[in-house]
Order: sequence, then structure tokens, then C-alpha cells
Amino acid sequence: MTRALVFEKTPGTHFAIDAEALHRQPELLKPFGRGLDVRIRVLDALAYLAVLIGVLAALPVGWWTAGVGVLVCVLMLAVNRKTAGRLARAATERSTESFRQLHEIGCLWLVKG
Repeated sequence: MTRALVFEKTPGTHFAIDAEALHRQPELLKPFGRGLDVRIRVLDALAYLAVLIGVLAALPVGWWTAGVGVLVCVLMLAVNRKTAGRLARAATERSTESFRQLHEIGCLWLVKG
């Protein structure tokens, strides 16, 4: 199962963007804006940094900080997936060429016509 961002382009026509694939392969976002792939990678690095800080804080503070770090990481990764989908959606609204490119790479589908 994949995470998808569903939106309505025109009244009655719904499309879905595969946010999971865009998050797993941020280089797919390169054609839609400068630095979008770097932005996703930096946000993911911050999520993993939260785990590292939680684990390192477990020794001086308490064991529970490792769990907090993992929880923060999981939530940040979910937000990052949604962000990747929103960035792609914004690209489709800017130009029809981006809309077509996103469909051609297999990350945009027609859900209801």
C-alpha cells in the first residue's frame, strides 16, 4: 500500500499523487523545482537526527528519551511524505508540463473522472 495525496484538479475530477514514491526517491522532484530533492533529504536527516539525540540522551536523562526520539522520527517521516506530495501538487498547479511529467514517471493517477 502506498501513501497518496488525492486532490481535485477540476470539479468532479480527482487525481492521486504517489507521495511514498516521491519520498523514497526525492530525485524525482528535481524537474519540478530547484532544491526540492535536497529539501526532502534534509528533512529526513533531521528526523533521523531526532532518533540519535533520543538514544544519546537515554544515558544521562532516562531510557524513555529513546522512545521519544523514535516517535518524533516516525511523525517527521510521515510529514515529510506528505510534504513531498504537496510539493508535487504545487508543481502540477504551476504548469501542465509538470502535470504531464509527473504522470509519465508514474506518480500521478486519475482516481475519479
